[in-house]
Amino acid sequence: MKSSSPAAAPAKTHASATRPKTSPTKNCGPLRDIDVWMKVPGLPDSAQVLGDHGAADCKSTFEMLQSTSPTEAGYCTKAAYASDNPGYNADASPAAPLKKVQLAVGPAC
Repeated sequence: MKSSSPAAAPAKTHASATRPKTSPTKNCGPLRDIDVWMKVPGLPDSAQVLGDHGAADCKSTFEMLQSTSPTEAGYCTKAAYASDNPGYNADASPAAPLKKVQLAVGPAC
């Protein structure tokens, strides 16, 4: 038997209907990849690739790492432009140390 009421269309939420479409790096300048290598006691050395500034505030990744990286015994965080370390594999475990480093934080560096 057919239903006499029409199918309801999905409703748009106010947030999704009015959300501006902006670039995450708008006004922050060009984006360069940063390789970040980390030594943490008891874990294999690891690495990741980040952009060179925060999308929300355009703060430099190097500044952010300087102020947030652990400084306790056994820790080390190093960061470098990916273009200065061609062929670097941030997915390797354990991760190889970076060669051309712009930042080093922690006593185990």
